[in-house]
Amino acid sequence: MKTSDLSIKELAAYIRVSTDTIRRAVRNGEIPSTRVRTALRFDLQEVSTYMQRNAKARFGARSTRAPGGTAGRAQADQPPAGKTGAQFPGNGS
Repeated sequence: MKTSDLSIKELAAYIRVSTDTIRRAVRNGEIPSTRVRTALRFDLQEVSTYMQRNAKARFGARSTRAPGGTAGRAQADQPPAGKTGAQFPGNGS
């Protein structure tokens, strides 16, 4: 696959988002683009770099992987004891 001069459709298909999402990201300055007459063109390496930088800024040093993961967070062995009446093995409820 080519990595430079990608169209909106090609970039959207590669990163599996809609073309509207690509246009919105360009408008918001989240990904770089080059205008060739009326068409937008993208360099995949530049877009990837910007997306990683945006992920680090948005989600911190935790990870550049998808949000909601467990990277960088401590995992408890037992859920906290609450007043819900739920009984978990080993917490004495």
